[in-house]
Amino acid sequence: MKTTLDCIPCLMQQCLKVARMATADPQAHEAILRETLRHASQLDLSRPPMLGHWIYRQVRERTAVADPYLTVKRESNRLALALYPEWKQRVLASENPQQAAVRLAIAANIIDFGINGNLRPEDIPAALEHSFASPLKGDFVDFINATTRAKDILYLADNAGELIFDRLFIELLDRDNITVVVKGGPAINDALREDAEAAGLPERVEVIDNGTDGAGIVLDACDAEFRRRFQQADLVIAKGQANYETLDDAPRSIYFLFKVKCPLVGRHVGHEVGSLVLHRHHPLEESSSPSTPDYLSRKDTFTTQLNSTNRKANI
Repeated sequence: MKTTLDCIPCLMQQCLKVARMATADPQAHEAILRETLRHASQLDLSRPPMLGHWIYRQVRERTAVADPYLTVKRESNRLALALYPEWKQRVLASENPQQAAVRLAIAANIIDFGINGNLRPEDIPAALEHSFASPLKGDFVDFINATTRAKDILYLADNAGELIFDRLFIELLDRDNITVVVKGGPAINDALREDAEAAGLPERVEVIDNGTDGAGIVLDACDAEFRRRFQQADLVIAKGQANYETLDDAPRSIYFLFKVKCPLVGRHVGHEVGSLVLHRHHPLEESSSPSTPDYLSRKDTFTTQLNSTNRKANI
């Protein structure tokens, strides 16, 4: 998706929120916000909304707080683990456990402290219950058939806490060819390796990281090994709205699983806010795509541009 003007005020709110989480210094809050406003004025609106990536790096560098959401993530994991046994029982007792597990995995995408800025960890039980009751949009049978055919499944994780409910769906797939991908560094409350370990995933599947710390998946910023795995996997499953925003024009087929939380994304994907979406992406030129995509051959242009901007801002 391209960045829109409506993305800017939303990201400014996120900027101020994370700055206040990282430090109580109001002067730091003002400095971070002013610098972000200057940077936003020069954004390339033809690219996905990557300002968040820049914001979180700036906050970390200015405040020396490596992971402002660390406490929130650990509490989300604790609450999700406490809820997991009951939800597992409900899913297994349902008429179609796999479909219920997919619904639960997508419903858990509500555990998002970026766009859901007012969410508190203690709100998760009620939010998950409400989210689970939302309509499920998409071809479930087509999706399950694709998972059955695939010899190599790459599962792009989203948030801490949410990942614990992904585990149930992964277990019900009952496949030994699944690799779960977490972030390589802190990005909002996105899952890191620590969170995958809290979810008990390394004992069940391979867990790797994508080599970068940005929300979503900006292929230019990811390391070469992840990009190779992304290209070669038979099936890519991408959890979360940020992954949809950054990969909706990727040069390969992807199944996106997320809850619509933004009206702009809703209009783009064709579903109303609140929907649980199972959306298959088909590249327009898939049959004629080159064997080596641009993102595998070019240097890390995103990181180069980001670092250049940081130097100019004297961060």
